[in-house]
Amino acid sequence: MWPVRPAVAKHAGFNLLFYYLQSVNVRPRSAHPNVLKTVIGYAVPTPTVEAATSAVTQAQGRLGPRALLIGAVLIASLGTFVRPVTDGDFWWHVRTGRWIVEHGRLPGHDLFTYTVSDHRWIDSEYLTEVVMWLVRARFGLAGVSIVFGLLAWSGFLLVALSTRLRRQPYVVVGLALGLAAVAGFPVWGARPQMVTFALASLELLWLRDFLEGSGGIASRGILWLPAVAAVWSNMHGGWPAAFLFLAIGMVCCLLRWLGDRTNAEHLQRARVLALVGAASAVTVLINPNGVAVYAYPLQTLSSAAQQGLIAEWQSPDFHLAALRAFEVMLLLVVLGLALGKPALFDVLVVLAVAVLALESVRHIALFVAAATPVLVTNWSEIWRRLAVRRFLPVAPPRRWLSAVTLAVLALVAVAVGSRTADDLGRQPALISKTVPIGAADWLAAHPEVGTRMFNQYAWGGYLVDRFYPDPNRRVFVFSEGVLMGDDLLLRYRQVAAGNTGWQDLLDRAGVDYVVFDSGSSLDEVLAAQPNWRLAYRDATAVIYLRSA
Repeated sequence: MWPVRPAVAKHAGFNLLFYYLQSVNVRPRSAHPNVLKTVIGYAVPTPTVEAATSAVTQAQGRLGPRALLIGAVLIASLGTFVRPVTDGDFWWHVRTGRWIVEHGRLPGHDLFTYTVSDHRWIDSEYLTEVVMWLVRARFGLAGVSIVFGLLAWSGFLLVALSTRLRRQPYVVVGLALGLAAVAGFPVWGARPQMVTFALASLELLWLRDFLEGSGGIASRGILWLPAVAAVWSNMHGGWPAAFLFLAIGMVCCLLRWLGDRTNAEHLQRARVLALVGAASAVTVLINPNGVAVYAYPLQTLSSAAQQGLIAEWQSPDFHLAALRAFEVMLLLVVLGLALGKPALFDVLVVLAVAVLALESVRHIALFVAAATPVLVTNWSEIWRRLAVRRFLPVAPPRRWLSAVTLAVLALVAVAVGSRTADDLGRQPALISKTVPIGAADWLAAHPEVGTRMFNQYAWGGYLVDRFYPDPNRRVFVFSEGVLMGDDLLLRYRQVAAGNTGWQDLLDRAGVDYVVFDSGSSLDEVLAAQPNWRLAYRDATAVIYLRSA
């Protein structure tokens, strides 16, 4: 248990007396052993009465308004996580997973392009890719959506636990969780990043327990982080986030110790976190990539081409409707820090994840994981300060209240399940709008056409999954930025934009057919060239062939 502030303790004691007087026939002059003892105007029940009162109160509140609001939000949030597959990276991930299963090893170099086939491949997501392939092979795309949706939702449940939802005003908790689920909507989906979201949420829960706890079992979860880091480094390259949060925790402990050197507990906690970090740095190496696993995140973050060309690595555009919820959440978190009395860890962790999220859209997931508990804590304090609770109706202790709560939650679950099933049923229609199915069908029907392709970056994965290992259908580029390298990405941009020298680049690469967006700049440029002819067009894609 964490220490309760005096003002809150006083309020809690008054409520305890109030509920006790409502539920028990109290006779102050009775000689019964469970009589209330009054000290300086505060009613303090004996241990037997306190236990009975607590049980009654918990039974009445367990399935009341708190359970109804928070439960409905958590159930409804599942619909934001279980979504049809729309991520262009999914296709090459699943094809790589299939290759690993078939060959029993990791690819040592690029498999799918003719441009950078000699580049070494540090596949930091191989275990997730194997899972993707096995689930898709057995249960199809719907199975992938459900498995990865449940993985992300489990992380969201850990975030909810980090808010200390039983101690905070349920209205604040429910609204904050609902906002957080919508704020992360642009990044949720069947993606390896969901592994990082779930494991980061778990680490943050452990870390908060450790920093706030008193050394009990609940606060020792952080000692399991080295084991988690070993799994994390084999499933997604986002594992450095674990060390970021550990470092913030260590800084908090050291600053608290410097502020009060008579309390050695803070220094001891900093030492524990340092040991956990050192052990995790070693267990990360339990990986087929060995020491090279440390290079992959650095290569990603230091790549100017990826930061400038790939949409999810760019800063969020708040003109987009999909990012408005994140904008609102960010503003509320900052306002809560300004008006509340935040803990040092809350301030530092919000600062870190806000910088990451404002730098790159893909880091919004980390922002949701770390900032949601801060949002709840600070606005709960403001809620209590304003005494908003007195304006809310008190739930009557009726037996039918639990039944009504369960019935409403069941209806919410049915509605969410029905809506999710409808969304997953639209998977084929969504795929046809995001990848060139018609163009790929045309290429499959004309195997004699073309030997070297220039393709749209985001479609490379789908074309890989569709045609590998056909040597005449190897792609120019696909969305593994580190493997492609900055030089190839910059050449791709030059051709895609139709900039000066684009024809020379295609000539040097030996490109004899192009698969690209219908209506794009390159489409217009090729249409005006006498040595290129249109072979296929639909609403999504065009295919141009080089004339003899």
